Amino acid sequence: MGKQLTILFWGFIYGEVLGYIVSALSGYTFDAKLSGLIPMIGGFIVINCLSYFIKNSQEK
Repeated sequence: MGKQLTILFWGFIYGEVLGYIVSALSGYTFDAKLSGLIPMIGGFIVINCLSYFIKNSQEK
């Protein structure tokens, strides 16, 4: 549980930072919810998929 909360927290923080930088450089308006939510969910899915495959490869 702690691992997933850490992934969600840092995914949100990195998404906010990268979203702000990209919006400032490209001239688009910064949407805080969207730039934090998408990397948060994406990071959560990627880390859980990777841990599933790593766990399955160690069982063999």
